[in-house]
Amino acid sequence: MGDCTAQCLHRRAPTEGGAIVEDFTIIHDEGILEVLWRPGIGIGPGELDVLANTITHFPRWHASPVLVHLNLVRHITPPARKMLVAYHHAGPIGLTGSDPVDRVLAAFIAQSRSRTRYFTESAEARAWLSLIGVTAGRPVPAPAR
Repeated sequence: MGDCTAQCLHRRAPTEGGAIVEDFTIIHDEGILEVLWRPGIGIGPGELDVLANTITHFPRWHASPVLVHLNLVRHITPPARKMLVAYHHAGPIGLTGSDPVDRVLAAFIAQSRSRTRYFTESAEARAWLSLIGVTAGRPVPAPAR
């Protein structure tokens, strides 16, 4: 993600050989915080701590809808899974993926107290997040009879 038309933050970390790689990119576009992990990353508590500290740089981050792409994540460690289950985000969280491994990862994350839903298509996730994000924090009118 070299070119960002929306506000972006990149988390860079040195590899064992000293090269700098991006662990993730966060894009803030149309009110949604979108997290794109580095292909093949293993997520542990350290990566989650850095993500949590980085995401606070965005306005209203605590209630913003979040879209997390799981399809490039290699694994999430058991301690990181515990952290994800314990986390409560005020805004909705959409998870996208494309295979059974992504579904398993999403199932662990969906156990959290956050309003979380899994999608196979990013467009569907964005539509849901936009709808839920607009109504979050205020009552939704009952449908007319």
